[in-house]
Amino acid sequence: MCGVSVRVLSVLLTLGVCLGSSPTEDFVYQVQAQCCFNNGTENVRFLARWIYNQEEFVYFDSDVGRFIRKTELGKPDEDYWNKQKDFLERSRAAVDTVCRHNYQIAKPAVIDRKSQPNVKIVNTKTLDLEHENLITCFVDGFFPPMIKVTWLKNGIEEGEQVTSSELLPNGDWAFEIHVMLETTIKHGDSFTCRVEHSSLQQPMSVNWEPDVSESARNKMLTGIVGFVLGSIFIIVGLVVYLRSKKTMTRFSVVQNENLMS
Repeated sequence: MCGVSVRVLSVLLTLGVCLGSSPTEDFVYQVQAQCCFNNGTENVRFLARWIYNQEEFVYFDSDVGRFIRKTELGKPDEDYWNKQKDFLERSRAAVDTVCRHNYQIAKPAVIDRKSQPNVKIVNTKTLDLEHENLITCFVDGFFPPMIKVTWLKNGIEEGEQVTSSELLPNGDWAFEIHVMLETTIKHGDSFTCRVEHSSLQQPMSVNWEPDVSESARNKMLTGIVGFVLGSIFIIVGLVVYLRSKKTMTRFSVVQNENLMS
């Protein structure tokens, strides 16, 4: 496995052949060179591949030190190039002349480059208290691509309800990732998206508290008002019942006294 892989050369040739009035046929001949770095420049591997119509037919591997055919189409090139001492030595020397040389040039911009992530939290569904909600933590603009994103609810790390997108390249040497939390939200809950990345001296934490919508707020107020009114009716009914019962008890006592006299 290569710790870092850098493609340093790509040549693409398209040949159009016209035969009389027949339509043009395209033949794609491609040469790719690739440098693989493991532990910096301590262990470097150079690979050169020859491809015809998207099929690799012969390649050079610096770990082996010679050309190797992949298909029968590559056999003539394998036999010929392995006999060309100058060409073979130049291919072997590419580990230093191409790979290590370009590593030093690209290292400040690629290997040493660090870009801090931007973090934003969005509730991707309409907020509905007591029901499932989907909260997404958008993290973008970071480099290198290794990153850890964690969701916390009321200070406790969430696990089973968390899903994540694949690591997405932005096309500008930066990356982004979307980490979703599916959860029920109660009044007073707080949420935190915590990001750990090599560009940060300490983890970055972005807090989010649900902004109760007007409809949810109205539902909550309606429930509170209903509860208060219901409680009042119960209390009034209980008072009326107790007074009525007390009046009936007095009336019964007075009747009994009259009968006894």
